[in-house]
Amino acid sequence: MSPRVPKAYLEARRAEIKEAAFRCFLEKGICNTTMQDIYKAANLSPGAVYNYFASKEDIMVAAIEEQQELAGESIASLMNGNQAEALVNLARRSLSYIRQNDVSKITSIELELYSEAMRDERVREALVSSQDTLHIKIIELVKQKQLAGIFNDKLDPLSITRALVGMLVVILIYKSMDPDVNVDDYLAVCEAVLNGTFSRVPDRHNAVNPT
Repeated sequence: MSPRVPKAYLEARRAEIKEAAFRCFLEKGICNTTMQDIYKAANLSPGAVYNYFASKEDIMVAAIEEQQELAGESIASLMNGNQAEALVNLARRSLSYIRQNDVSKITSIELELYSEAMRDERVREALVSSQDTLHIKIIELVKQKQLAGIFNDKLDPLSITRALVGMLVVILIYKSMDPDVNVDDYLAVCEAVLNGTFSRVPDRHNAVNPT
């Protein structure tokens, strides 16, 4: 009878392989990375890697699930605080990361993942599931904004959620293409949208009276 391997050891080894794969993805891109590249980067035998991941697609799916879990935890921590400010704080946290880090390589990997999803059903399902899970968390905050009169309550909450998430995703592309993009100005626009001040109605008292 084989000795039982501790769960902590198994999780550590899986994490080690995922980290090695990520380094390969950064260096060579997902499409150009092979399983041979990954087990060499992890300094493991092919058999040791295949015990945890049968394919590169398995590693991509595991990475997507891990990112979804981390993002979910981040949103949950914001919801445990001042929920009225949760969406604004989510934008601030996301853009703070973009401001402080070189996101070009990470963005290239994310775009490759979406490209892979167009060809691989498992990767597509993992991405859709990840998106759906995050949308469920954010949509409750959107509904609160609608009840407060900040967001238009005639609009579909899920569509609002997708539009808001899109604001935080597209800045990754802008910043990756042009490092000089002003993230603080972009954040100001995001905050205006989230606080309902993006489009202002002219103050009657300051308006010029028609003659």
